[in-house]
Amino acid sequence: MTAHRSRLRSSRYNFCVPFGEGDSVLYNAGSGASIRLAGSDVGEITELLCGPPREVATRIIPRPLLASLRRGGFLIEQAFDEVAAIRERYWVARGRTPMVLTLTTTQDCNLGCYYCYEERSRATLTAANVPAILDWTRERLAASGKDSLHVDWYGGEPLLNIAFIEVASAALQSLCNELNVSYSASVISNGTCWPDDVAGFIRRHRIRQAQISFDGLKANHDKRRRYRRGRAPEPSASSFEQAVALVDKLLDVVRVDLRFNADRGNADDLEPLVAFCLQRGWFDRPFACVFQLARISDYSERSGFMSQAKLSEDEFERLRERARHLVPNESNLDETTTRSLYPLPRTSVCAALADDSIVVGADGHRYRCGLQVGEKNRPIAMVGAGGQMSPGPDAPWWDTFDPTRQPNCSRCSFLPVCWGGCPKKHLEGDTASLHEQSLYWRKALPQKIAWQFGVAMNENTFAFSESDQFR
Repeated sequence: MTAHRSRLRSSRYNFCVPFGEGDSVLYNAGSGASIRLAGSDVGEITELLCGPPREVATRIIPRPLLASLRRGGFLIEQAFDEVAAIRERYWVARGRTPMVLTLTTTQDCNLGCYYCYEERSRATLTAANVPAILDWTRERLAASGKDSLHVDWYGGEPLLNIAFIEVASAALQSLCNELNVSYSASVISNGTCWPDDVAGFIRRHRIRQAQISFDGLKANHDKRRRYRRGRAPEPSASSFEQAVALVDKLLDVVRVDLRFNADRGNADDLEPLVAFCLQRGWFDRPFACVFQLARISDYSERSGFMSQAKLSEDEFERLRERARHLVPNESNLDETTTRSLYPLPRTSVCAALADDSIVVGADGHRYRCGLQVGEKNRPIAMVGAGGQMSPGPDAPWWDTFDPTRQPNCSRCSFLPVCWGGCPKKHLEGDTASLHEQSLYWRKALPQKIAWQFGVAMNENTFAFSESDQFR
């Protein structure tokens, strides 16, 4: 074999997922490439390529494999700055990520969920807010050249202010028609106060996805999602039964993300709740239900008390594994639970970081993250006298946040597929939550890689280590 004298460097984003003796997959998080290797020298090759970046003498690698390793980014030129390349990709994505306009129709809610992190108030958006919303949307669409707009109806319980939805939706759709921009919408709701003509509401407002939350079966759900005093439509009203009746109707016309909010007090409802969904045929409807497993957590300073009741990352991962066995198809699972989505490098950012997305609070202030709505020190733009907007204290932070310049993220080998996780956690200095994000990727990434090769893997089979993550 002809010797190859050139020297290259191993990528810091190389990973090895072992399937068995002499059988492994090489994966590169920076490119998304993967190569299955078999043979007696697999251990030697993977040891050479995975770990801290190092010079590699290419003469010891067969020519066909060497070509594949270079194409896949496993071997790179000595001078190539991988972190700088990801930084460039990140900033391009901030500009290219689709435009999302989140409208908090009201901070009010008819239910009193014990874990709610939002500050309840009677603040609502009204028709008087629509001109300013239209002006901002028109300006951003013109400046960005985006050809689509997605509106997320948010609350509180957004359907408590259906009058605003009717006015604002019609105005925004008219604007998009004028500008030849495509329009779509979604809604996050507790499912208790929808109009009778569900299909008409969905079609009129061009809603393509509805998230309806459940806290388990009826006993747990009604206890946790009870009506606030004076807000029940009748004394015997069940928020569970109302949400179930709504989902029955919605699945004829729109995708429903059924969100199961789990903590240590209701985690045992997972099996019976999935069985209930199966019994009602929710996974087999014209628009199949997507089961979205969520961990009730201390989302903000106001819900810090949840730190004792929330599931640990290990407990939640075990719940995810149970959900994978219970839900009939991978397509019926949300993207954080499913293993079937190949872990490609990120090309978009969350709406909180997108240059052309915004959250309008029911108070009229503008926020980056919906979880911050109503927090008086968190608007990035505050409405003042005469409707004039002034910058909020966090605006510069959101404008400049860059995970590639964070001390831990910059040396993390999950960076291309994670991009630092939730930016809100960075802003708040929530190191515990950021550590949990690391644990998630250590367990989930090998499972997602293995799935593509027909190998079932769980956290007990194999997980990446801290030294695999930080190099």
